[in-house]
Amino acid sequence: MNLNPRVKEYGSQKEILYTVKGSIEKIGGVTLDGTKFAVNTLVPAGTTVSIQANGLAKPFADADTGKVYLTSHDVFTGDATTQNVIVGAWAEALVVESKLTGVTAAFKTAAAGRYRYY
Repeated sequence: MNLNPRVKEYGSQKEILYTVKGSIEKIGGVTLDGTKFAVNTLVPAGTTVSIQANGLAKPFADADTGKVYLTSHDVFTGDATTQNVIVGAWAEALVVESKLTGVTAAFKTAAAGRYRYY
């Protein structure tokens, strides 16, 4: 019999959706390029990413030409820069703009109306 208490910490991500009505999640999510993100860091829900020519996602920059997405949940990057991590992404959604990370006018233009901001 073990009388030592066990402590489990539960994380809670911020809710980026205004409503789930009309939301479409990207099937299979996106794979984050491990070389473009810092090692062992949290990529929060609502982070803007763009798909590169190699099919991997990187943090969105205004000059990007690939398809853009918003991550749908928190994820930690890998232990090494060569480790790619898969994260869910919203293809279309009604979102709370103040809770998003990296949204710029260029992102809104690149998203071509797939996201509605509140």
